[in-house]
Amino acid sequence: MRNGGNEPEDGRPVRRRAAFYLPGYDPRRPRVYHALFAEELAAAAALRGFAAHAGALEGEDGPTPAFAIAALDPAGEWETRTTLTILRWDDLARPAFRAPLAPRLGKLLRVGADLVRRGVVARLARIDRQFAAFIVYPYAATLLLALLVVAAAGGAGVLGWRIHPLAAPAAALAAGGLAGWLALRLDRPLFLRYLLEDWLFSFAHERGETDVLQERLEVFAEAVVAAARDPGIDEVLLVGHSSGAFLAPETLALALARDPDLGRRGPAVSLLTLGTVAPLMLVDETCVRYRAAVGRLANEPSIVWHEVQSRHDAMNVCPVDPAALSGRFPERTRWPRTLRLSMPQLVAPGRLGLFRERLFFFRTHFRFLRANERVHWYDFYGILAGPKTLAARHAEVPDMRDAGR
Repeated sequence: MRNGGNEPEDGRPVRRRAAFYLPGYDPRRPRVYHALFAEELAAAAALRGFAAHAGALEGEDGPTPAFAIAALDPAGEWETRTTLTILRWDDLARPAFRAPLAPRLGKLLRVGADLVRRGVVARLARIDRQFAAFIVYPYAATLLLALLVVAAAGGAGVLGWRIHPLAAPAAALAAGGLAGWLALRLDRPLFLRYLLEDWLFSFAHERGETDVLQERLEVFAEAVVAAARDPGIDEVLLVGHSSGAFLAPETLALALARDPDLGRRGPAVSLLTLGTVAPLMLVDETCVRYRAAVGRLANEPSIVWHEVQSRHDAMNVCPVDPAALSGRFPERTRWPRTLRLSMPQLVAPGRLGLFRERLFFFRTHFRFLRANERVHWYDFYGILAGPKTLAARHAEVPDMRDAGR
């Protein structure tokens, strides 16, 4: 095998791949991702004309549940077997949603106030105003709902007073309770608490305020090193989506710290980041972990790092070069190659309602992980299950960093 993400020296396709998937902040169990990948893999195989099957999920209760993917070209030109291991951290996220909201609300809102006060949101707005608005959205919407609850209680109290002074407290309590109930009902479809908890957890991790997730990344890094030492593996592939787009580089940097020869011998080592929110961690000077990982990987010759970004995803910073934004490099770095994705080109004509997709932003955010409806250079399940390494698959796709040259 050639090093640095090239094809095998004899020109044969990738036959065995060890893939590692790092999801974003999500209280859903790994079985949800397993079901998503199995269903979308079948759809992708039908489009591309190959046979594929996802095996059963094993080890769901552990930190590294995994399942096998078998893909086969009916013409017999290639056959690839992939083991996909999922970083489990849903159990770390879930307790926050079980805790009462009222005692946590002040702490959750202080994160947003701190980002505004220190100018983080303003700096982010100069890079991507759409994403800056998305960062502000859950804090502003939560405050608005809280004000509406107070206004409803106050207005009902005034009306009750006009009827009879003794009626004012009961009217205010009833109206405030009803408005509060409606606000809590709106929270789920608006993803307000989810996003508030996401940013709170992510910043605590990136600032080194907690090591609970770091311990999981250490376990994952050990698994990456073990896979890279397996002589039967042709490619080790790390995929990070959403918050996983800063956790995957951190994991690979940890793996390189354990084995500096990673990627210099044995299988190709590839890193794919999708739907990244990670630049937020670069414009905030208090965040150190992702910044350090970018510094470690940006010019590492033994790996390949591709980052796919899309303006159609409000949760994705685009366009941005993480290495340049980190401020560590005076000149252009080797990695990551930043590839711009137009999501309407993935689906059948007329199927993508952009307003609807932007309104239901998680639907668009997860389109990175769904099967294409049209053949396109971006093919998530071809990357996971196909016969080419990441470098070979995207060899002809232009780097966004070349657009201004």
